[in-house]
Amino acid sequence: MIVTRRATFADMAAVIDCVEVSLEATYGGLWTSEPLKAGDDDWTNAWVACDPQRIIGVGLSQADVVSDLWIHPSAHGLGAGTALLAVLESEIASRGFATGRLRCLEPNVRSRSFYASRGWVEVRIYPHETIPLNTIDMTKLIGSKEK
Repeated sequence: MIVTRRATFADMAAVIDCVEVSLEATYGGLWTSEPLKAGDDDWTNAWVACDPQRIIGVGLSQADVVSDLWIHPSAHGLGAGTALLAVLESEIASRGFATGRLRCLEPNVRSRSFYASRGWVEVRIYPHETIPLNTIDMTKLIGSKEK
C-alpha cells in the first residue's frame, strides 16, 4: 500500500537519497560522469510516497509547476508516481491555477510517456539552459480559476 504525506525534517536524508538514486538511474552519464545531486530545492516542502518500509517517491510543486517528481527505480510501476502526481496537481489547483506546467528532459522517454498517459501534453521543445540536452515543457488543465 502506498501512502502519500508531507515530508518531515526527519525524512530529509531519505528524500535526498531517493531523488539522487532516481536522478542517477534516469540521467546518469548523459552529460557528466560525476554523480548527480539533488540540488538546492527546499525538500522540506515536498510530498513523499511511502511503502510500509521506506520513502519510494518524492514530489514538489511551486505555484503552477510540478518542479520535481522522482520515483526510486525499485518502485517503478507500484503507483507512487500516480499518487504523488495527483497530490501535486491538486495542490496546484488549490492555489487557483487552471493549468499545471512541468518540464522534463527529452531523453526521459519513460517520464514523458507517464505524464502523457495522465493527460499532460508536450507543448515546447528547446535547449536546456546549462546541459547539452533538450527540455520539453508540458501542460495540463487541472482545475478551475473559479472558486
